[in-house]
Amino acid sequence: MTSDSEGTGAPRKTSRGSTGGSIERGDGLPDGRRVRGEARRRLILNTAVDVFGEQGFRGSSLREIARRVGISEAGLLHHFGSKAALLSATIEERDRRDRERRAENEAAGATFTETMRAQVARNAAAPGLVGLHVVVSAEATDPSHPAHEVFRERYRSLRHQDDELFRACIDSGALREDVDPTAMGQIASAVMDGLQLQWLLDPDNVDMVALFDQFLALLTVPQPADPTPLAPPETS
Repeated sequence: MTSDSEGTGAPRKTSRGSTGGSIERGDGLPDGRRVRGEARRRLILNTAVDVFGEQGFRGSSLREIARRVGISEAGLLHHFGSKAALLSATIEERDRRDRERRAENEAAGATFTETMRAQVARNAAAPGLVGLHVVVSAEATDPSHPAHEVFRERYRSLRHQDDELFRACIDSGALREDVDPTAMGQIASAVMDGLQLQWLLDPDNVDMVALFDQFLALLTVPQPADPTPLAPPETS
């Protein structure tokens, strides 16, 4: 590796063996090729979310993603290392978008249970992405699968990310007080995953949104009905 040119701030070239021939700038600015690579990776992920949402997960999907991005299938996989890595990265991108939408809904005043309902409704509108998630997560149960660690960490995060929100719902009387807030994240994600699988198998007879509403109803404290006001006495 060569050293920086003294006092010039000139770019420092690194050896191909250590960095694949990239150029590190000595002026603190980003490496142009790295920036372009990240931009291309972001374009691929955005396109993959769209294509999988439209077409589902099948052989032609990768070709369509490559066509829209304007590169070959080999070039597509070059940015992620493998097909499995691209698929898991697509699911991570979908999760990132879902977190953004949830934050927007919360900022607009939506309750916690309303954000969960909205999540299920979004899933129902994107069967291709749901199918991708179901297939890849099932395959990733094999410890040797490239996405095994990604999915294990994903579910570990989901288990307790909303503990405080569930606890707040219980304290406010919105959810039953005998519900364990530290278990609800895992239970809710398990219900969502199970409903997604049944919905994909039999979409005409499985209403995923309505069934998730039934699940939430089991946890909700029934609100007393407003008493019917008495009619005013008749006057003569």
